Amino acid sequence: MTQGMNLAQMRDLVVETVVSPASAAKVVTGFSAARPTLWTALILIAVLNGLYYGVLLPSAAAAGLVPVNMANAPFIVTGAILLIFTVMVFLLTIMGRFLGGRGDLDAVMKITIWLQALRLLAQIIISVLSLAIPFLGSLFALAVGVWGMWVLVVFIAAAHQFETVKGFGTLLGTFVATVFALSILSGILGLGVPSGGL
Repeated sequence: MTQGMNLAQMRDLVVETVVSPASAAKVVTGFSAARPTLWTALILIAVLNGLYYGVLLPSAAAAGLVPVNMANAPFIVTGAILLIFTVMVFLLTIMGRFLGGRGDLDAVMKITIWLQALRLLAQIIISVLSLAIPFLGSLFALAVGVWGMWVLVVFIAAAHQFETVKGFGTLLGTFVATVFALSILSGILGLGVPSGGL
């Protein structure tokens, strides 16, 4: 997706995604990339997320925030992340089409790859800030969570070429379906969240 972009252009696109998501979404969906390349990028993002959680989960398990078997199964966690990303791509495509969108699988994959890459970057920043200055880490996490949701809605609307309210409807429908799918997956893999929550 970043073919032909230098580091400065990529940085500018990151900033544009934050301050002007509608125009950034047009750039991202306009990238020319073959389907195999998109799948490779999606797998790469899943693996990078798996590495991140591979570092994070042992300490979280020691604190009782996640099951120990989750922290001891990095490959399963990575596979689960890839499965979640894949399910999300298909559901966002199907839900958007159901609401009258014109986005195809490639367009939805492009926005998913880009936004998941930025989400991973934000998570790393949050982790570093939380260790150095916990208050700033929490504040940044809140800002990322709230604004990131809006950016996602705008990108979904751009991918399907319809209004923002339908982007929200697509996200809501996808969220409900994904939670249902995750509950089944967690039960199968035995990765349920402890009763105390995260």
